[in-house]
Amino acid sequence: MPLKYLVYLFLILLSPFGMAQNMQIVYDFDRLPQTLMLNPGSEIDFDRHIGIPLLSNLYFQFGASNSGVSYNSLFSGTDDFNQVLTNLYAQNPGSKDVYAIHQQWEVFNIGWRLRDPRYYLSFGMYQEANGLGRHPEDLTNLFFNGNDQDGDGIPETDDPFRISELSGQGELIGVWHLGINKTVNDRLTIGGRLKLYSGALSVQTLSNGGTYSLSQTTFGYEHVFRAMNAGISTSGLIAGDGSSVVGETAEVIADLFFTGGNYGLGIDLGFTLKASDDITLTGSVRDLGFVNFSNEVTSYEIKEDFVIEDIPFSPPAGDEVDYWNDLWTGYYDSGLLEGKLDTVASSYTQIRPVKLNGSIKKRLRRRPKLNSAFRNVWCDVDYIGDVTLESSYGLQLYSEFRPESVL
Repeated sequence: MPLKYLVYLFLILLSPFGMAQNMQIVYDFDRLPQTLMLNPGSEIDFDRHIGIPLLSNLYFQFGASNSGVSYNSLFSGTDDFNQVLTNLYAQNPGSKDVYAIHQQWEVFNIGWRLRDPRYYLSFGMYQEANGLGRHPEDLTNLFFNGNDQDGDGIPETDDPFRISELSGQGELIGVWHLGINKTVNDRLTIGGRLKLYSGALSVQTLSNGGTYSLSQTTFGYEHVFRAMNAGISTSGLIAGDGSSVVGETAEVIADLFFTGGNYGLGIDLGFTLKASDDITLTGSVRDLGFVNFSNEVTSYEIKEDFVIEDIPFSPPAGDEVDYWNDLWTGYYDSGLLEGKLDTVASSYTQIRPVKLNGSIKKRLRRRPKLNSAFRNVWCDVDYIGDVTLESSYGLQLYSEFRPESVL
Protein backbone atom coordinates (compact mmCIF):
# COMPACT_ATOMS: atom_id res chain seq x y z
CA MET A 1 0.00 0.00 0.00
CA PRO A 2 1.20 3.58 -0.62
CA LEU A 3 1.93 4.58 2.97
CA LYS A 4 4.39 1.76 3.50
CA TYR A 5 6.59 2.78 0.59
CA LEU A 6 6.14 6.52 1.05
CA VAL A 7 6.97 6.49 4.76
CA TYR A 8 10.02 4.30 4.24
CA LEU A 9 11.31 6.36 1.34
CA PHE A 10 10.62 9.76 2.86
CA LEU A 11 12.24 8.91 6.20
CA ILE A 12 15.22 7.30 4.51
CA LEU A 13 15.76 10.52 2.56
CA LEU A 14 15.70 12.44 5.82
CA SER A 15 17.86 9.98 7.76
CA PRO A 16 21.60 10.74 8.09
CA PHE A 17 23.96 7.95 7.07
CA GLY A 18 27.38 9.50 7.62
CA MET A 19 29.81 12.23 6.75
CA ALA A 20 32.34 12.48 3.93
CA GLN A 21 34.54 15.03 2.22
CA ASN A 22 32.75 18.24 1.27
CA MET A 23 33.14 19.05 -2.41
CA GLN A 24 33.42 22.77 -1.66
CA ILE A 25 37.00 22.41 -0.41
CA VAL A 26 38.17 21.86 -4.00
CA TYR A 27 36.60 25.14 -5.17
CA ASP A 28 39.26 27.40 -6.75
CA PHE A 29 41.82 24.67 -6.14
CA ASP A 30 44.71 25.38 -8.52
CA ARG A 31 45.65 22.72 -11.06
CA LEU A 32 42.78 20.37 -10.17
CA PRO A 33 40.44 19.56 -13.12
CA GLN A 34 37.42 18.99 -10.82
CA THR A 35 37.44 22.68 -9.94
CA LEU A 36 35.91 23.26 -13.39
CA MET A 37 32.78 21.45 -12.16
CA LEU A 38 32.38 24.06 -9.41
CA ASN A 39 33.39 27.03 -11.51
CA PRO A 40 33.49 26.61 -15.31
CA GLY A 41 35.35 29.94 -15.41
CA SER A 42 38.29 28.75 -13.29
CA GLU A 43 41.79 29.73 -14.31
CA ILE A 44 43.58 26.59 -15.50
CA ASP A 45 47.15 25.96 -16.66
CA PHE A 46 46.94 22.38 -17.95
CA ASP A 47 46.32 21.30 -21.56
CA ARG A 48 44.29 18.11 -21.05
CA HIS A 49 42.84 15.86 -18.39
CA ILE A 50 41.21 12.43 -18.14
CA GLY A 51 39.50 11.33 -14.96
CA ILE A 52 39.75 7.72 -13.88
CA PRO A 53 36.28 6.28 -14.61
CA LEU A 54 34.14 5.87 -11.46
CA LEU A 55 37.05 6.85 -9.19
CA SER A 56 38.03 10.45 -9.94
CA ASN A 57 35.30 12.10 -7.91
CA LEU A 58 33.11 10.33 -5.35
CA TYR A 59 31.66 12.01 -2.29
CA PHE A 60 28.77 11.93 0.15
CA GLN A 61 27.53 14.72 2.40
CA PHE A 62 24.82 14.99 5.01
CA GLY A 63 23.75 17.99 7.06
CA ALA A 64 21.28 18.43 9.90
CA SER A 65 20.40 21.65 11.68
CA ASN A 66 19.93 19.68 14.92
CA SER A 67 23.38 19.28 16.50
CA GLY A 68 22.34 16.09 18.31
CA VAL A 69 21.78 14.19 15.07
CA SER A 70 24.81 12.07 14.17
CA TYR A 71 25.63 8.59 13.00
CA ASN A 72 26.39 7.41 16.55
CA SER A 73 23.23 8.90 18.03
CA LEU A 74 21.05 7.15 15.44
CA PHE A 75 22.68 3.91 14.36
CA SER A 76 25.04 2.87 17.14
CA GLY A 77 24.17 -0.61 18.44
CA THR A 78 21.14 -1.23 16.21
CA ASP A 79 20.15 -2.14 12.67
CA ASP A 80 16.39 -1.96 13.34
CA PHE A 81 14.65 0.74 11.31
CA ASN A 82 12.05 1.44 13.99
CA GLN A 83 14.80 1.87 16.60
CA VAL A 84 16.63 4.32 14.33
CA LEU A 85 13.47 6.43 14.13
CA THR A 86 13.12 6.23 17.91
CA ASN A 87 16.71 7.42 18.33
CA LEU A 88 16.02 10.34 15.99
CA TYR A 89 12.90 11.25 17.98
CA ALA A 90 14.97 11.20 21.19
CA GLN A 91 17.05 14.11 19.85
CA ASN A 92 13.94 16.34 20.16
CA PRO A 93 14.03 17.85 16.66
CA GLY A 94 11.62 20.72 16.06
CA SER A 95 9.58 21.93 13.11
CA LYS A 96 12.37 24.33 12.07
CA ASP A 97 14.97 21.58 11.80
CA VAL A 98 16.04 20.68 8.27
CA TYR A 99 17.89 17.65 6.90
CA ALA A 100 19.85 17.59 3.65
CA ILE A 101 21.72 14.81 1.90
CA HIS A 102 23.81 14.95 -1.27
CA GLN A 103 25.82 12.27 -3.05
CA GLN A 104 27.72 12.43 -6.33
CA TRP A 105 29.66 9.86 -8.33
CA GLU A 106 31.63 10.88 -11.39
CA VAL A 107 31.41 8.30 -14.18
CA PHE A 108 33.88 10.00 -16.54
CA ASN A 109 35.38 13.45 -17.13
CA ILE A 110 37.57 14.46 -20.07
CA GLY A 111 38.97 17.79 -21.26
CA TRP A 112 41.56 19.31 -23.58
CA ARG A 113 42.75 22.68 -24.86
CA LEU A 114 41.54 23.52 -28.35
CA ARG A 115 43.64 24.67 -31.30
CA ASP A 116 42.96 28.22 -30.17
CA PRO A 117 44.75 28.04 -26.78
CA ARG A 118 42.32 30.50 -25.22
CA TYR A 119 39.64 27.79 -25.13
CA TYR A 120 39.45 24.64 -23.02
CA LEU A 121 36.70 22.08 -23.69
CA SER A 122 35.50 19.53 -21.13
CA PHE A 123 32.67 17.01 -20.98
CA GLY A 124 31.55 14.04 -18.94
CA MET A 125 28.80 12.42 -16.90
CA TYR A 126 28.09 11.93 -13.22
CA GLN A 127 25.34 10.43 -11.08
CA GLU A 128 23.77 12.58 -8.39
CA ALA A 129 21.31 11.99 -5.54
CA ASN A 130 19.72 14.77 -3.48
CA GLY A 131 17.34 14.83 -0.55
CA LEU A 132 15.99 17.71 1.51
CA GLY A 133 13.24 17.77 4.11
CA ARG A 134 11.86 19.70 7.03
CA HIS A 135 11.20 17.78 10.26
CA PRO A 136 7.39 17.37 10.66
CA GLU A 137 7.22 17.84 14.44
CA ASP A 138 3.45 17.47 14.87
CA LEU A 139 3.20 14.39 12.68
CA THR A 140 6.23 12.83 14.38
CA ASN A 141 4.55 13.26 17.78
CA LEU A 142 1.43 11.65 16.35
CA PHE A 143 3.51 8.83 14.86
CA PHE A 144 5.05 7.88 18.21
CA ASN A 145 2.33 8.84 20.72
CA GLY A 146 -0.91 8.67 18.78
CA ASN A 147 -3.76 10.64 20.32
CA ASP A 148 -2.42 10.21 23.87
CA GLN A 149 0.37 12.75 23.80
CA ASP A 150 0.84 13.06 27.56
CA GLY A 151 0.76 9.30 28.13
CA ASP A 152 -1.95 9.33 30.80
CA GLY A 153 -4.07 6.75 28.99
CA ILE A 154 -6.74 9.29 28.00
CA PRO A 155 -6.74 10.42 24.36
CA GLU A 156 -6.75 14.18 23.85
CA THR A 157 -9.52 15.58 21.67
CA ASP A 158 -9.59 18.72 19.52
CA ASP A 159 -5.78 18.85 19.58
CA PRO A 160 -4.75 19.89 16.01
CA PHE A 161 -1.73 18.41 14.23
CA ARG A 162 -0.38 20.48 11.36
CA ILE A 163 -0.01 18.66 8.06
CA SER A 164 1.67 21.71 6.55
CA GLU A 165 4.92 20.69 8.28
CA LEU A 166 5.28 17.73 5.91
CA SER A 167 7.64 18.99 3.22
CA GLY A 168 10.54 17.43 1.34
CA GLN A 169 11.91 16.21 -1.95
CA GLY A 170 14.45 13.72 -3.25
CA GLU A 171 15.83 12.63 -6.60
CA LEU A 172 18.27 10.30 -8.33
CA ILE A 173 19.51 11.64 -11.68
CA GLY A 174 22.24 11.31 -14.27
CA VAL A 175 23.95 14.52 -15.42
CA TRP A 176 25.63 14.80 -18.83
CA HIS A 177 27.63 17.99 -19.30
CA LEU A 178 29.65 19.94 -21.86
CA GLY A 179 31.69 22.96 -20.77
CA ILE A 180 33.83 25.63 -22.40
CA ASN A 181 36.43 27.76 -20.64
CA LYS A 182 37.84 30.91 -22.26
CA THR A 183 40.83 33.04 -21.28
CA VAL A 184 39.65 36.51 -22.32
CA ASN A 185 42.90 38.23 -21.32
CA ASP A 186 45.58 37.97 -18.66
CA ARG A 187 43.10 39.16 -16.02
CA LEU A 188 39.74 37.59 -16.92
CA THR A 189 38.65 33.99 -17.50
CA ILE A 190 35.02 33.04 -18.12
CA GLY A 191 33.21 29.77 -18.69
CA GLY A 192 29.89 28.01 -19.08
CA ARG A 193 28.58 24.46 -18.91
CA LEU A 194 25.47 22.95 -20.52
CA LYS A 195 23.83 20.10 -18.58
CA LEU A 196 21.36 17.47 -19.71
CA TYR A 197 19.56 15.69 -16.88
CA SER A 198 18.18 12.14 -16.99
CA GLY A 199 15.91 11.40 -14.05
CA ALA A 200 15.70 7.88 -12.58
CA LEU A 201 13.74 8.28 -9.32
CA SER A 202 11.93 11.19 -7.69
CA VAL A 203 9.65 12.00 -4.76
CA GLN A 204 8.36 15.35 -3.55
CA THR A 205 5.71 16.69 -1.22
CA LEU A 206 5.49 20.48 -1.11
CA SER A 207 3.07 23.24 -0.09
CA ASN A 208 0.87 21.01 2.02
CA GLY A 209 -1.96 22.38 4.16
CA GLY A 210 -4.56 21.23 6.62
CA THR A 211 -4.90 19.88 10.15
CA TYR A 212 -5.85 16.61 11.79
CA SER A 213 -7.56 16.24 15.18
CA LEU A 214 -9.54 13.68 17.20
CA SER A 215 -13.12 14.48 18.21
CA GLN A 216 -15.38 12.64 20.64
CA THR A 217 -19.06 12.16 19.83
CA THR A 218 -22.02 10.50 21.55
CA PHE A 219 -21.29 7.28 19.67
CA GLY A 220 -17.47 7.21 19.84
CA TYR A 221 -14.55 8.99 18.21
CA GLU A 222 -14.00 10.68 14.89
CA HIS A 223 -10.71 11.46 13.11
CA VAL A 224 -11.30 14.85 11.54
CA PHE A 225 -9.24 16.24 8.64
CA ARG A 226 -9.89 19.93 7.94
CA ALA A 227 -8.78 22.42 5.24
CA MET A 228 -6.98 19.62 3.44
CA ASN A 229 -4.68 20.47 0.55
CA ALA A 230 -1.95 17.84 0.63
CA GLY A 231 -0.22 15.61 -1.86
CA ILE A 232 2.89 13.65 -2.74
CA SER A 233 4.30 12.98 -6.22
CA THR A 234 6.60 10.14 -7.23
CA SER A 235 8.33 8.91 -10.38
CA GLY A 236 9.66 5.38 -10.78
CA LEU A 237 8.64 4.40 -7.25
CA ILE A 238 4.95 3.59 -6.82
CA ALA A 239 2.18 2.41 -9.13
CA GLY A 240 -1.40 3.69 -9.00
CA ASP A 241 -2.51 0.71 -6.89
CA GLY A 242 0.18 1.39 -4.29
CA SER A 243 2.58 -1.38 -5.32
CA SER A 244 6.27 -0.72 -5.81
CA VAL A 245 7.50 -0.23 -9.38
CA VAL A 246 11.18 0.21 -8.52
CA GLY A 247 13.05 -2.01 -10.96
CA GLU A 248 16.23 -3.98 -10.55
CA THR A 249 19.45 -2.07 -9.97
CA ALA A 250 20.37 -2.40 -13.63
CA GLU A 251 17.05 -0.83 -14.66
CA VAL A 252 17.54 2.13 -12.33
CA ILE A 253 21.08 2.65 -13.61
CA ALA A 254 19.82 2.49 -17.20
CA ASP A 255 17.42 5.35 -16.43
CA LEU A 256 20.46 7.54 -15.75
CA PHE A 257 21.29 7.14 -19.45
CA PHE A 258 18.10 8.66 -20.94
CA THR A 259 16.07 5.43 -21.04
CA GLY A 260 13.47 6.46 -18.42
CA GLY A 261 11.75 9.34 -20.21
CA ASN A 262 12.47 11.94 -17.49
CA TYR A 263 14.52 14.76 -19.00
CA GLY A 264 15.80 18.17 -17.97
CA LEU A 265 18.12 21.01 -18.93
CA GLY A 266 20.45 23.28 -16.97
CA ILE A 267 23.49 25.56 -17.18
CA ASP A 268 26.49 26.59 -15.06
CA LEU A 269 28.24 29.98 -15.40
CA GLY A 270 31.45 31.24 -13.81
CA PHE A 271 34.38 33.65 -13.93
CA THR A 272 37.82 34.41 -12.48
CA LEU A 273 38.95 38.04 -12.34
CA LYS A 274 42.36 39.33 -11.30
CA ALA A 275 41.37 42.72 -9.94
CA SER A 276 45.04 43.51 -9.36
CA ASP A 277 48.35 41.68 -9.31
CA ASP A 278 47.60 40.42 -5.80
CA ILE A 279 43.77 40.25 -5.55
CA THR A 280 41.66 37.62 -7.35
CA LEU A 281 37.85 37.40 -7.43
CA THR A 282 35.88 34.32 -8.50
CA GLY A 283 32.21 33.44 -8.75
CA SER A 284 29.90 30.80 -10.19
CA VAL A 285 26.23 29.85 -10.33
CA ARG A 286 25.40 26.18 -10.91
CA ASP A 287 22.38 24.09 -11.82
CA LEU A 288 20.14 26.78 -13.22
CA GLY A 289 17.63 24.32 -14.61
CA PHE A 290 14.87 21.76 -14.11
CA VAL A 291 13.91 18.11 -14.57
CA ASN A 292 10.49 17.08 -15.89
CA PHE A 293 9.34 13.71 -14.52
CA SER A 294 6.79 11.99 -16.75
CA ASN A 295 7.68 8.28 -16.59
CA GLU A 296 5.86 5.97 -14.12
CA VAL A 297 4.45 9.02 -12.34
CA THR A 298 1.98 8.56 -9.51
CA SER A 299 0.68 11.37 -7.32
CA TYR A 300 -1.67 11.14 -4.35
CA GLU A 301 -3.77 14.18 -3.48
CA ILE A 302 -6.29 15.04 -0.77
CA LYS A 303 -8.15 18.25 -1.58
CA GLU A 304 -11.26 18.04 0.64
CA ASP A 305 -12.22 17.70 4.30
CA PHE A 306 -13.28 14.28 5.58
CA VAL A 307 -14.02 12.30 8.75
CA ILE A 308 -13.22 8.69 9.68
CA GLU A 309 -15.02 7.02 12.56
CA ASP A 310 -12.60 4.82 14.48
CA ILE A 311 -10.95 4.31 17.86
CA PRO A 312 -8.11 6.70 18.83
CA PHE A 313 -4.67 6.11 17.37
CA SER A 314 -2.48 4.18 19.81
CA PRO A 315 0.82 2.92 18.30
CA PRO A 316 2.69 0.43 20.53
CA ALA A 317 6.16 1.56 21.60
CA GLY A 318 8.86 -0.01 19.47
CA ASP A 319 6.46 -1.19 16.77
CA GLU A 320 5.17 2.10 15.36
CA VAL A 321 6.09 1.42 11.73
CA ASP A 322 4.08 -1.83 11.51
CA TYR A 323 1.15 -0.26 13.38
CA TRP A 324 0.75 2.63 10.95
CA ASN A 325 1.35 0.42 7.93
CA ASP A 326 -1.35 -2.03 9.05
CA LEU A 327 -3.73 0.83 9.83
CA TRP A 328 -3.22 2.38 6.40
CA THR A 329 -3.68 -0.99 4.70
CA GLY A 330 -6.95 -1.51 6.54
CA TYR A 331 -8.29 1.93 5.63
CA TYR A 332 -7.18 1.60 2.01
CA ASP A 333 -8.49 -1.91 1.43
CA SER A 334 -11.82 -1.25 3.16
CA GLY A 335 -12.57 1.72 0.91
CA LEU A 336 -12.62 4.30 3.72
CA LEU A 337 -10.35 6.54 1.64
CA GLU A 338 -12.32 6.13 -1.55
CA GLY A 339 -13.39 9.52 -2.86
CA LYS A 340 -11.01 11.26 -0.47
CA LEU A 341 -7.62 10.15 -1.79
CA ASP A 342 -7.19 10.91 -5.50
CA THR A 343 -4.58 9.15 -7.63
CA VAL A 344 -3.17 11.32 -10.43
CA ALA A 345 -0.78 10.25 -13.20
CA SER A 346 0.33 13.61 -14.61
CA SER A 347 3.91 14.78 -15.05
CA TYR A 348 5.54 17.29 -12.71
CA THR A 349 8.67 19.42 -12.72
CA GLN A 350 11.41 19.69 -10.10
CA ILE A 351 13.49 22.86 -10.09
CA ARG A 352 17.15 22.12 -9.50
CA PRO A 353 18.71 23.48 -6.30
CA VAL A 354 20.69 26.53 -7.47
CA LYS A 355 24.19 26.79 -5.97
CA LEU A 356 26.32 29.92 -5.66
CA ASN A 357 30.08 30.03 -5.10
CA GLY A 358 32.31 33.04 -4.65
CA SER A 359 35.73 33.91 -3.30
CA ILE A 360 38.20 36.72 -2.85
CA LYS A 361 41.89 35.95 -2.42
CA LYS A 362 44.87 38.18 -1.68
CA ARG A 363 48.39 37.03 -2.47
CA LEU A 364 51.34 37.96 -0.27
CA ARG A 365 54.98 37.95 -1.34
CA ARG A 366 57.97 38.02 0.94
CA ARG A 367 61.67 37.24 0.87
CA PRO A 368 62.78 34.34 3.08
CA LYS A 369 64.92 34.94 6.11
CA LEU A 370 68.51 33.79 5.92
CA ASN A 371 68.27 32.06 9.29
CA SER A 372 66.67 28.64 9.37
CA ALA A 373 63.38 28.19 11.17
CA PHE A 374 64.83 25.07 12.82
CA ARG A 375 67.47 25.20 15.52
CA ASN A 376 70.92 23.93 14.50
CA VAL A 377 69.87 23.62 10.85
CA TRP A 378 71.35 25.91 8.22
CA CYS A 379 72.54 26.02 4.63
CA ASP A 380 74.73 28.32 2.62
CA VAL A 381 72.71 29.56 -0.39
CA ASP A 382 74.17 32.45 -2.36
CA TYR A 383 70.99 33.07 -4.40
CA ILE A 384 68.63 33.23 -1.41
CA GLY A 385 68.04 36.91 -2.03
CA ASP A 386 66.42 36.16 -5.40
CA VAL A 387 63.85 33.73 -3.99
CA THR A 388 60.32 34.97 -3.27
CA LEU A 389 57.89 33.07 -1.06
CA GLU A 390 54.18 33.38 -1.80
CA SER A 391 51.14 32.78 0.43
CA SER A 392 47.47 33.67 0.15
CA TYR A 393 44.48 34.32 2.35
CA GLY A 394 40.88 35.19 1.61
CA LEU A 395 37.19 34.41 2.00
CA GLN A 396 34.96 31.83 0.32
CA LEU A 397 31.15 31.87 -0.01
CA TYR A 398 28.83 28.96 -0.70
CA SER A 399 25.04 29.15 -0.73
CA GLU A 400 22.32 26.83 -1.97
CA PHE A 401 18.78 27.88 -2.83
CA ARG A 402 15.99 25.38 -2.26
CA PRO A 403 12.22 25.66 -2.67
CA GLU A 404 10.80 27.99 -0.02
CA SER A 405 8.07 25.47 0.77
CA VAL A 406 10.74 23.00 1.96
CA LEU A 407 12.72 25.40 4.12
